Amino acid sequence: MSKPTEFVDLEAARAAKGLRLVVVAGLPSPWSEAAKGIFRTKGIPFVVVRVGPQDREVRQWTRSRNAPVAMYDDEPARTGWADILELSERIGGSRSLVPDGASDRVRMFGLAHEVLGEGGLAWNGRIVTIAEGLATGGVRGFPPFVATYLASRYGFVPERVELAKSRAKEALALLGDQLGAKPYFFGTELTALDVYSAATMNVLEPMPEEQCPMMPPIRHAFESMRGELGEIPRVLLEHRARMYAEHLELPIVT
Repeated sequence: MSKPTEFVDLEAARAAKGLRLVVVAGLPSPWSEAAKGIFRTKGIPFVVVRVGPQDREVRQWTRSRNAPVAMYDDEPARTGWADILELSERIGGSRSLVPDGASDRVRMFGLAHEVLGEGGLAWNGRIVTIAEGLATGGVRGFPPFVATYLASRYGFVPERVELAKSRAKEALALLGDQLGAKPYFFGTELTALDVYSAATMNVLEPMPEEQCPMMPPIRHAFESMRGELGEIPRVLLEHRARMYAEHLELPIVT
């Protein structure tokens, strides 16, 4: 799927058949970018609707407070990363993104949870960015109004910040070890974990503005957190560069 992602308004999405994705507007959310990347790498056509904090009509349509949401024909909405991946595998597309072997399959889903699951790398990175925003008045981390809004969504409590940092560092080490010198996490075959890792690196080590445009306060939030979770293994950043050069869309459009 080489053509640019097609963004449509709510009415066009409601009228359409096939696959519609609802994604967070204005920032490269790892979960939203991962969902787009999964369907893109499989060559499955889709259109995208943006959702912001005040978009009540979109949320009424999806019946979800969260994004991304995958809407396929008249089927129930999917919101979790694993549910979205399983939907993509059922639709088919040009390739599978799940390993054939049982042990590799179990390991991929386990590592994917460490990246995108609740309590995983992206989640814990968000917790730390919220904490810094609240503690510094936005000098580091999210602006206070964003940090306050997200705190309730992520179950933020100050006592969990150190655990969040520790778990995030563990996840980065696990990913680096799994990737090693291989082109992809499971050798020569692309899997969903490759998409998830690349999407998550965008908020831990943001790409330049021309490749990943975002609102200035959000860019400041992510860039101000560099090093907070320790050094990102270089192989993960090199892997992201390959993923966006060969499989994903640049510039990222949010």
